[in-house]
This record gives sequence, structure tokens and C-alpha cells, in this order.
Amino acid sequence: MVIKHIFFDIGGVLLDIDHLQSLQYWSDCTDLSIDVIKDHFPHDVNEQYEIGKLTDHEFFRAVKDALPQPNCLKEDDFWRGWNKLIVKETETVLLLTLLKQSYNVYLLSNTNHRHIKHEVASRFSFQNNVNRAFYSFDLGCKKPDEAIYLKALELAGAKPEESLLIDDVEANVEQAIGVGFHTIHYHDHKSTVEALRIMNLLN
Repeated sequence: MVIKHIFFDIGGVLLDIDHLQSLQYWSDCTDLSIDVIKDHFPHDVNEQYEIGKLTDHEFFRAVKDALPQPNCLKEDDFWRGWNKLIVKETETVLLLTLLKQSYNVYLLSNTNHRHIKHEVASRFSFQNNVNRAFYSFDLGCKKPDEAIYLKALELAGAKPEESLLIDDVEANVEQAIGVGFHTIHYHDHKSTVEALRIMNLLN
């Protein structure tokens, strides 16, 4: 096994995510309970936003319109709540710099314009420690769609048998295996380090 390329997921791997923080903020800003917001949140619209089919404003309007009417959710409050989903970096970000000494390191993430261009760019620097980042909203598809893996490989100039994906979502890992990737199903930092050592990718 010769690994030359390592692809990291972001949410749940490099960043801790807490959806409840977003829901709580929106609830505090409106007359709607957390459960009501959760039940009415348009996940299909979020899917479209994550593959770049909607602008930020279109996404906000679609979410506001999906909630019980009338509601007093303002766009500024919506985005403040949206950004609260991202909590903090995990210890795993330290692996990016270590692994980049010997391998090509990439980000491969289902994410959206707002989180990357505003929140991640202003709060964190891990994205500067990789060779390149591949985001669903740029590529027009998202994991576990086979297309995003193939596009990322092509853009990286990588072969699947020489590539490793580290991701916390089982479906994403399984699809990557189907494409030909080596994989680590991320559970926590410690077990990931152990897996990398077993694969002789980390001392």
C-alpha cells in the first residue's frame, strides 16, 4: 500500500459541530421553540445550498418561508445562529501539518459558502495547512455522491488506490471504499492517530 494523498472531512473531524447551538439562538430570536424549528427546517433546501444551487439570501428566504408563519426571523439573526453551529477546532487539526511533510493533504467537505468564506476563514487557519480544499458548494455535488470523489481525485491528480479519506460519516466512508479509496472512519483523535500508525503513515 502506497498512500500519497490524504483527504480530510471538516465537520465532525477537524471542527466540532453543535446543531443545537444554532437552534437555540434562532429560538431565542423568534417566538418559535427549538422543536418547531427543527421539525420545519427544510433539509432539502440545505442540500441545494451545500451544492451551490442557492445564494446565501435565497437560502435564508427558503428557511424563513419554511418555518411557521408569521415569524420574526431576521436575516442577520439567521446567519449569527447559522455560524454558531461551528464550535471549535479539534485536536485532529494538528495532523494536517504533520502529514503534509510527507503527503499531499486535502480537505473534502460537504459545506456551504457562508461557513467557509465567513466563519472558517475568520476564525481558523487549518485550511492554510493543506495543498487544496474541495468543497461541495464549489464542485456542485456532495458526499456520498460518487461524483464528488471522482472530481476531487481528478483535480488533485490523484489515484484512488493511492488516496486515503478520513471522514466521520459511515455512508461517506463506504462510498469512498467503493471508488477505491483507503479509509479511516473517524470516531475521535486518538483512534485516528492509532489507525494512521497502523497504516505506517504516522510515526
